Amino acid sequence: MARIEPDRAALEIAHRKCRISMSLDDMLKVPNLKATLYAAARKHMRSRARFDPKKLQANDND
Repeated sequence: MARIEPDRAALEIAHRKCRISMSLDDMLKVPNLKATLYAAARKHMRSRARFDPKKLQANDND
């Protein structure tokens, strides 16, 4: 199974969570930082996929 590639929005959110003063594009040039950023972005994408605002609005707790 292939790993999903994070989109730009997930990378930007992961970059903000890391709180590093280096820009996102500069972080993507460094292999170790890129791997860390991609891992954080994938984690964000998994949590974003589980979030369902319509279900929360309807108070449908199951």
